[in-house]
Amino acid sequence: MQKAFSEPCIVYAVMDLLDFGVQVVAVSASGVLAPGPLFFANMLYGTRHGARSGLKVAYGHTVVELPLVILLAAGLFSTAVAVRYAVTIGLVGGVAILGFAALQIVDVARKKGSQAHSPIAVGSKSPFVAGVALTALNPFFLVWWFTVGLKLITDSAMFGLAAGIAILFVLHIWMDYVWLAATAYLASKGSSVLKSRYYPILLLALAAVLVYYGIYFVLSAIYNP
Repeated sequence: MQKAFSEPCIVYAVMDLLDFGVQVVAVSASGVLAPGPLFFANMLYGTRHGARSGLKVAYGHTVVELPLVILLAAGLFSTAVAVRYAVTIGLVGGVAILGFAALQIVDVARKKGSQAHSPIAVGSKSPFVAGVALTALNPFFLVWWFTVGLKLITDSAMFGLAAGIAILFVLHIWMDYVWLAATAYLASKGSSVLKSRYYPILLLALAAVLVYYGIYFVLSAIYNP
């Protein structure tokens, strides 16, 4: 009799897990695949270092995202806290992105191309640092987790607090690694085709997008406190 009762429970648990998995993947795509400063910085690194730099950017992103998800699940990080520091995050993040873009533009202006030596373009730790900084200083990252992401955290509670968060994060984070590594790889292939006269144009175009985001973050923080 015990077996007869346990089998339907297992089936329902598996169905719940599958339903939740589809929900997480579908909803996470709205954040993972959306172009933003992290994505374009990843493309810049990808032109030089390929998929490996994408994995390092994703790891830096994880270092910020995992603690945030845990704090939200534990109720230690509230919307009020995010609102209180929203202006600071926007200003610092905007300036950081502008600085990143400026270094890239100066590097291209010096005509060093793929052999760039700017401090943000080289070094094995640079993509990781960019992943950390451009995640922590991105206001839209917090907005996503305090709205869409918080709903996923709430739904994950059906599997228990610790297990639910673990399931949610695994189902979410793999998309970041695949997306960032894949786009970095494609950027490296594109840069090899455009290595001569068009390669600097590609770098400047990516830097220009970062300038846009930097200015947008700063202005949003100033005029929407």
